Amino acid sequence: MKKLFTFFALVTTFLVLFNTTEAGDRMMLIEFFTSSTCGPCASNNPIMTAFMNTADPEKIAAIGFHMNWPAPGNDPMYLYNSTDNTTRRTYYGVNAIPAGFFDGIISVPLPYSQTNLQSYFDSRKNILSPVTIIVRDSTYGDSVLVRVNVLCETFLANPVVNMYMCVYEDLIHYASPPGTNGETDFHTVMRKMLPAGNGTQLILTPGYNKEFVFRYKMDPVWNASNIKSLVYIQGADKEILNAAKKLANFSLMTSKSFFSVAQGQAAANNFKVKIPYVASGFNSPVTFTSEIQPTNAGISVAFPSGTTISSFPDSLSVQLNSSAAVAAGTYKVILTGTSVSGKVHKVSVDLLVGKNYITVQANNPSLNIVVDNTTYLGASLFNWDINSSHTISAISPQTNGNTRYIFTNWSNSGDTSQTINVSSTTSLYTANYKTQFKLLGSVQPSGIPVTVTGANTFYDSSTTLTVSTTPFSLLYNGKTYYFNRWMGAGIGSYTGSNRYIQLTMTNPINQIAFYDTINTSITKLGSEIPSKYDLYQNYPNPFNPTTNIKFDIIRNGIVKLDIYDITGRNINSLVNGKLEAGKYEFNLNASYLPSGVYFYKLETENFTMTRRMVLLK
Repeated sequence: MKKLFTFFALVTTFLVLFNTTEAGDRMMLIEFFTSSTCGPCASNNPIMTAFMNTADPEKIAAIGFHMNWPAPGNDPMYLYNSTDNTTRRTYYGVNAIPAGFFDGIISVPLPYSQTNLQSYFDSRKNILSPVTIIVRDSTYGDSVLVRVNVLCETFLANPVVNMYMCVYEDLIHYASPPGTNGETDFHTVMRKMLPAGNGTQLILTPGYNKEFVFRYKMDPVWNASNIKSLVYIQGADKEILNAAKKLANFSLMTSKSFFSVAQGQAAANNFKVKIPYVASGFNSPVTFTSEIQPTNAGISVAFPSGTTISSFPDSLSVQLNSSAAVAAGTYKVILTGTSVSGKVHKVSVDLLVGKNYITVQANNPSLNIVVDNTTYLGASLFNWDINSSHTISAISPQTNGNTRYIFTNWSNSGDTSQTINVSSTTSLYTANYKTQFKLLGSVQPSGIPVTVTGANTFYDSSTTLTVSTTPFSLLYNGKTYYFNRWMGAGIGSYTGSNRYIQLTMTNPINQIAFYDTINTSITKLGSEIPSKYDLYQNYPNPFNPTTNIKFDIIRNGIVKLDIYDITGRNINSLVNGKLEAGKYEFNLNASYLPSGVYFYKLETENFTMTRRMVLLK
């Protein structure tokens, strides 16, 4: 059943040149921006409704985005999902409504007229799409699973595109107008975009074939019987390359998207045309025909096993023959499948004579590559002459914040920068990078001379390392600081009181070491100069948690007084600096240490002595 659609458009109008390469089926798309508080929107609706009511529902779709203006700005469909509505408005720079876009690149003028709308439709209807989109969905209680298959059939000058998955409500009816413009019925209202309003980035090169899975739950405020799925793919220049709703009859794909042959050589290339999915209840045989564009007597298509598919899923063998006399160029083989009931779908395969599609890419789409001295982001696609030479280079390292990428190898084992000669057999060159993550480390309070071992360094992904602080404790500006705890940020980080920790670097991690302080006192006892070095037994001993340590120094010089645990590990440096000759007492507060046996050691240039003490808590 044909649905009525509400749509409004921008005041300005222009037509653009369309440069989409012909390939498979196209569904056109109207995106419109409206509001229940917009008077001009209500006055233009009937014209668009009449146009959409007479259009082929398999050739055009619409999706409506609602705005929070004009005043009072209380459109309930905007308020339901303000984020995705605003994201799409911002993408097009819409600042007045009604406003609309036909296939992303035609701004439709006001007031609407059947003549203008039909003209826009006619200008696009025979431009076949470079990409196939197949949408299937299944409902499980209040959950919906949507499977989307994407096949890139041909060359795109800019292969970086975005795919949008929209959940829309075909009709929302209010008993009384929810806004100020008198409308009660709203068609194809966007309810949710998955994963978000900015879509999913894809890099479409010939032969790209991938399935995406989306899931969502039915909201009780929706009319479940009116909820539908719409998927569309949009290029960097905003042209919508194709759109698709739930599969209505049958779908087409091919096992190959292009073949490259050397000029002056005859070739026979074999592939399959497939009907991978059909709608529930579809059982009509599909018969295939072929067409070559541009026409060339040296290129022919044969169907060795017949031209009809009668059971589903199934495929047909296709043989693409070219003679040695075919001139260099790009030729398109368009396969048309027609059901008994007259449903028609098309899919295409490219034949490149004396040329080849070459994709140069990094294994991470956020990285740059250099081709013939021009830098490209992620990937770029070229239609190059066979035997031509080109330079491709990997940039290394590349850093994005606290993540770093190090070049490892090209897929053809070539040098970091290499010259390639185009052949008919190699179509892809990938620069492979390994990922490294940075361990950030700092100390609080800042300024104390403590090091986080291994910090502020990049590590290969999945590296496991032990991190600690050095030293565990120290005397600084008359205070003793000792390690207290870690606070971590990032997946896999550590928060807790263990000094020695193990981290696995699967993303950047930030570890902050917090040190606590005790007011300590080292006191010189009078002005007497002792006659010999000495280190006295601490008192009291055992102690909890404070004790006094006395020692004598007979010459000015560097003095160290350290504490060790029973394993011999230095756990605290009580004194480390220059002292004058004299008698000293150090007041130790060991509340930060567990019970146990410890040793304290006095070192000078000419004297070393160690004693034992016991902490009992």
